[in-house]
Amino acid sequence: MPDPRPQPHQDQDLHSRNAELLQRFHSSGDHRLRNRLVELNLPLVRQVAVRQSGSTRVPLDDLVQLGCLGLIRAIEAFDPSRHTALSSFAVLYIRGEMQHHLRDHEQPLRCSRQLRELHRRGQALLQQRQHRQLPALGEEELAAALGCSPQRWREALELHQALRLRSLDAPASDGEERGDTLLERLPARELPDPCRADHEGDSLCCEGENQRWLKRRLERLDPSLRQLMLERVLHGASWRRLGVDQGLPARASQRRFDALVLLLREEIQQLVLARQAPPVWPVRSPVVAPALRAPAAGPAPSPAGRRSRSADRSPVHC
Repeated sequence: MPDPRPQPHQDQDLHSRNAELLQRFHSSGDHRLRNRLVELNLPLVRQVAVRQSGSTRVPLDDLVQLGCLGLIRAIEAFDPSRHTALSSFAVLYIRGEMQHHLRDHEQPLRCSRQLRELHRRGQALLQQRQHRQLPALGEEELAAALGCSPQRWREALELHQALRLRSLDAPASDGEERGDTLLERLPARELPDPCRADHEGDSLCCEGENQRWLKRRLERLDPSLRQLMLERVLHGASWRRLGVDQGLPARASQRRFDALVLLLREEIQQLVLARQAPPVWPVRSPVVAPALRAPAAGPAPSPAGRRSRSADRSPVHC
């Protein structure tokens, strides 16, 4: 059985033929030369279409037609002076044309084709009655006209609603405030209480000395930052609610909280490395370089008097 793949001498002949026709096409603009280039490179289009057909239900012939459109755009955008092979340049256009069609017209999720077809027929029937200025059909009447049960029609409606893709950054149509997004409406993730009995081993605040240090540190914070920390950690407030309380967008409140947590974490790490935290404080990184340890001799400053070096660089001012 002969090998369908092109042989090396055939590739060289095709490359030289493409280079000659491309030079003539860009010099004269003759569409017949462009069509000839498309015919010569149809095997490349079919090769890309075969690879793409493994991940979609679109017929192979439709993918080949889309690939030909991409090949035409590649030929028109090709620059012969760059000395690049047309096949290497055109593959991106061919594959891109197919993927753009799949993104815009094909569903990303596998679902019942019968339900999608039923919904399409139902919408077409409703539009026809609307154009004829006829009264709208109820759910049972529409299902009877389509020859299916009301339950089947409801399944088609639910599937259509589930296949609608929406960005989390898109405005919520039913939002209470103008400019609300779906991301801002997501509830805050419920975190386990670190002071519960089953989390005492991993807690950073269950011991009395640790609690006193945290209380003093929180008292030194700006009131708005202290409220942001307590509302988020203790009450699990959403970013949207915190943004309303702070007079900031939800994302700005989240960035402010993250910067505050980073600042406090670096201060705790400095205390642990300097051996100024209580002995019961759990150390996340047990391996500490000797050069980072504080000298054993000499009085140690209080935790409230120490500041992290990165605090000056942090956007949170405490």
